[in-house]
Amino acid sequence: MEDNRIYLRAFVVMPDHWHALFALREPWTLPKFMHAMMSFVGQKTDRFLSTHDTAWQDGYYDTHVKTAKQFEYVAYYIEQNPVVKGFVGSPEQWDASSASCKDLVTDPWPLIYD
Repeated sequence: MEDNRIYLRAFVVMPDHWHALFALREPWTLPKFMHAMMSFVGQKTDRFLSTHDTAWQDGYYDTHVKTAKQFEYVAYYIEQNPVVKGFVGSPEQWDASSASCKDLVTDPWPLIYD
């Protein structure tokens, strides 16, 4: 679809931050996409977060994935985040995650790593 901005492999939304493993589609750049994404998330969550005495982390950190092994590790790390934090016993139990929302994941992955 022309309005798709990314290819998505893994994501998790935590109480104060989120992780995602994605590849941008043309003509998106990372700063442009992140600005749009954070504006959307901020609008949707600001009132809820303020009533629960928490806030989203500022900024973002990006990592350029270079190998298939790194790609799989990052996907695993993302989906394990709520387990490591003690919120659930398995990744599939966290509703705001690619582990439980496989229909949102791009399959097959269109990019090739060495």
